[in-house]
Amino acid sequence: MFPRIRRAFTLVELLVVIAIIGVLIALLLPAVQQAREAARRMDCSNHLKQIGLALHNHHDTYGHFPPGVRNTNSPNYSSSNWCSSTGANADAREPWTVAILPFLEQQNRYDLFDLDGAFTASSNVPGVTANNTQFRLANSAYQCPSDPGSRDDWPTTSYYGVQGGGPAADESCSTQSGNRVFYRNGVLYFNSKTNFRDMLDGSSNTFMVGETKYCLTPTGRSDGIHTGWATGSKTDPYGSPYVLAAARDQINSNPNVGLKHDTLNIMTKLFGSYHPGGCFFLLGDGSVHFVAETIDLATYRALGKVDDGLPVGGFGS
Repeated sequence: MFPRIRRAFTLVELLVVIAIIGVLIALLLPAVQQAREAARRMDCSNHLKQIGLALHNHHDTYGHFPPGVRNTNSPNYSSSNWCSSTGANADAREPWTVAILPFLEQQNRYDLFDLDGAFTASSNVPGVTANNTQFRLANSAYQCPSDPGSRDDWPTTSYYGVQGGGPAADESCSTQSGNRVFYRNGVLYFNSKTNFRDMLDGSSNTFMVGETKYCLTPTGRSDGIHTGWATGSKTDPYGSPYVLAAARDQINSNPNVGLKHDTLNIMTKLFGSYHPGGCFFLLGDGSVHFVAETIDLATYRALGKVDDGLPVGGFGS
C-alpha cells in the first residue's frame, strides 16, 4: 500500500493567491468606478435633453419659454433695489420647473399644483397654498445620478435655469449684501417671457439650463431649512431667484456645496456638478454640452447672455 498523499494549499500559497486577488481588485475598481460615472453622466445629459425638449414644446405651445420664476409683483426694474424693497411671500408663483411638467409627461403632477396660489421660497416660509406643498416631494426628472443629493425623499434639484451672465456690474439687482443675485439678460429670469428671436447671439451660443451642486439640501443647515425643484421666488430683503443662477463666478469655483453648507448666498452666482472637471449645460438649440471649469471666464459669461453680440466658440464637448 502506498501512503495517501493529501493535496492542499500551503499557508504561503494561500496568502500569495489572496494578495494577487487584492491587486486585481485594486486595478479593476477604478475602471468600474469610471464606467459607473460614465453611465451616470449619460443619464444626467439625457435629463437635460428631456428638459430641453420640454422647454421647446412650451415655446411651441405658448410662443415663449416659461418665466424663470413667476411672481405677481411687478417691480420697477429701473430701480437698483427692485428685488429687495417690495413684494411679499404671497406673491410667489411657479418656477420654470413646474411650468414644463406637462411636457415632461407629468401632467398629473402639474394638475395638483394651484398656480393661482402662493409657492414657498424655502421650507421655512409660511403661507404656501396647500396644494403647493408638493414642493417637499422629490422629482427624479430634476436629479442627476452623480449628485449625492439626488434622493427619493428630498426635493433637491441638480439643474438651474440660466438667468443671465456677466460680472457683478451686469446684475439687475441683489440682496444680502450682493450675495443673492438677480440677472435679467439670460433666457430664464424673474417674470421672463423669452422667445427664440430674443437670442440675438444664436440659440446654439446661449446657455438655457445648467447643472448645480449648490441647491440647499435638508443637511446643508443645522435647522434643516432647504430649497427645491418647485421653489418660488420672493422680492424682499431676503429675496432670491432660487431655481436660477447666473454665469458669473467660474464653474465649480466655490467648494461649499448644498449638501454640507448653507448655500443661500452662493447658489445664484455660479454653476457646478459632481462630474470631474466641469458640468453640463443645455443650450437654446436643445443641444447639451459638457463645459470645462477651465473655460475662459469672459466666454463663459457671454454664453449666459442672449444678446451681448460677442463671438464664442469651442466652449464644450
